[in-house]
Amino acid sequence: MFDYLIHILAMLFTIFIGYRPPWIKKKLLQNFPAKKDEPKVKTVRDIPGPFSLPILGTRWLFTLGLYQTNKIHLFYEEMRDKYGRIFKEEALFNIPVINIFDKEDMEKVLKSAGKYPIRPPTEAIAKYRRSHPERYASTGLTNEQGERWHFLRTSLTNVLTSPKTIHDFLPEVGEIADDWCNAIKQKRNKEGYVANLDELTGKLALEATCALVLGRRMGFLIEGEKCEAAEGLAEAVHKNFIACRDTYFGLPLWKLFPTSSYKNLCNSEKVIYELASELIRTADENTMESPVFQSVLKAHIDEREKKSAIVDFLAAGIYTLKNSLLFLLYQVAMNPECQQKILDDSTKAYLKACSTETYRLSPTVNSLARVIDTNLELGGYQIPAGSVILCHSALACQNEMYFKDAKKFRPERWLDEEKQKSASAAGYILTPFGYGKRICPGKRFIEQVLPVILDKMVQTFVINVDRPMELEFEFLLSPKGHTSMRFDDRT
Repeated sequence: MFDYLIHILAMLFTIFIGYRPPWIKKKLLQNFPAKKDEPKVKTVRDIPGPFSLPILGTRWLFTLGLYQTNKIHLFYEEMRDKYGRIFKEEALFNIPVINIFDKEDMEKVLKSAGKYPIRPPTEAIAKYRRSHPERYASTGLTNEQGERWHFLRTSLTNVLTSPKTIHDFLPEVGEIADDWCNAIKQKRNKEGYVANLDELTGKLALEATCALVLGRRMGFLIEGEKCEAAEGLAEAVHKNFIACRDTYFGLPLWKLFPTSSYKNLCNSEKVIYELASELIRTADENTMESPVFQSVLKAHIDEREKKSAIVDFLAAGIYTLKNSLLFLLYQVAMNPECQQKILDDSTKAYLKACSTETYRLSPTVNSLARVIDTNLELGGYQIPAGSVILCHSALACQNEMYFKDAKKFRPERWLDEEKQKSASAAGYILTPFGYGKRICPGKRFIEQVLPVILDKMVQTFVINVDRPMELEFEFLLSPKGHTSMRFDDRT
């Protein structure tokens, strides 16, 4: 309530003092039209967008409750329908954020990146980590920029992104998938429903991620075994992503005083670090033989960076794998004919096609942010270097311009004669793990693990769902609330 009152007072104050942002001059310039032989150059000032208040920009739309940050993906869809291929919103102090929806513009942005692509940092996390130098030597792989980011990336992720590492790990994934199916049999009720599938999926994600990073099975899927560290870590990761959303998209009052959202972020960062540290502390011989763990330990880098990197790998892996698997199971449950096609396909190509189609329709990352380091023309407007660009890749993937029956789940579009056409259309917009040098290090892990788990699931169960899945924005797209599905034994 206090945060809300501060927002209102700030708006009233800026209106009272008569402040106007630089773009207000556009109104005055309209009284002085260009000469007939001089074509008008359209700039950032000319890009359409929702009404912007002085200093507060367009954040007032969320402050007053006209839109909700947990439904921000719907806000962007509405803006696209209203303004077209490009629109402008304004952050605090009227800093423009350019939103683009066309593949051609996204290609320009992503291809223009230099040696060290710049993505806007999560400033609240950066502030927290700078305030704890006893734990962190930097703001982390996600938030660092330039040469520092490149050094961390090359020092910490080479083994994690290696095809051999993931290939050697797949037999263990098969064992984890068997345990997961057994856990579902134990958790379902007499009608076959698992009412809190999201919680069980979180345990699977934690088990698989720990097995990859720490090189050992933790037993999170064993019935009757209560692991407070596992439950606490999953809950803290969830709270952390929500706090990141609220500090990132809300007014940054946390820079002036510790708001409730910033306190939640600090608390969740602390819990994640401590619980992950406990898992690392209890490392056994298997952990010491883990390729990923060993690659981090052997890196010529500050010891604090090593530990924080492992912590970040665990947290990101848990959340991304959990939501990606829930989306995949939902799509297959909503399209039961796909389950039979998976069983009939001895090549396993249909499994991968189901995963790819899920990335297209239900990606956890629905947009990519970049700070461009060169001048670009986007949507007919001249955009200067240093501008923040938001590429709405998920909405582009559901555009009929690029995919026929774009909102329909059709894995067949990634097979046989349709494959080449779909792959061409997907370039620069099918980016569920990011793009280029800043792509998610766990991309190969998720891409290889999901088909293995789905294969085991379909061989064991007929998967059903009774109601549509609602989405919620938690800094990444996630299912809203608890997810319920029915799992009938396949005969």
